[in-house]
Amino acid sequence: MTNGGRKWNLAVLGSASGKVDSIQHDQAFVIGKTIAEAGGILLTGGCPGLPYAAVQGAMANAGLAIGISPANHIIEHEEMYKYPVGKQILIFTGMGRKGRNVILVRSADACIFVGGGMGTLNEFTIAVDELGKDKAIGILTGSGGFADEFPRILGLHQKTVLPRIVQDKSPATLVGRILSHLHESLNHE
Repeated sequence: MTNGGRKWNLAVLGSASGKVDSIQHDQAFVIGKTIAEAGGILLTGGCPGLPYAAVQGAMANAGLAIGISPANHIIEHEEMYKYPVGKQILIFTGMGRKGRNVILVRSADACIFVGGGMGTLNEFTIAVDELGKDKAIGILTGSGGFADEFPRILGLHQKTVLPRIVQDKSPATLVGRILSHLHESLNHE
């Protein structure tokens, strides 16, 4: 995961609320586990649901997980947003969910999308607009929600330089393909 001492920041974005089935939970857990096994840093929005399942996967493998919280402080994070604390490192932005999304995406070398609702759609549009060709967007196909619609949405987009789009139905393979792209991009700089 490191190249020349560099650790990759991989954001996992997806359904934070609503119905999350056990298959989606397990997929997100495997993504977090795979990121940790590869020595990467997992970024999330500090929220529950699928991103937190990825945190649990990373933590189960002694990984590093950082939650970019929309809150001003820990009390607001837990009481107002009803977000988990766990063992992840939390960074408080005080910028609300949409403001936090920009910081989260811009901090990532790659964004991995699993399922997702309206907030995930917001994160996806930021990723398409903000990430360059040396970065990557990963889409876990078949995971439901907006993630299954993102390939069609990309077909409508007119941006000339997109990040690398990687799609796979296997969580571990998806992470591996994203890391390969990041390593290649770094070696071509």
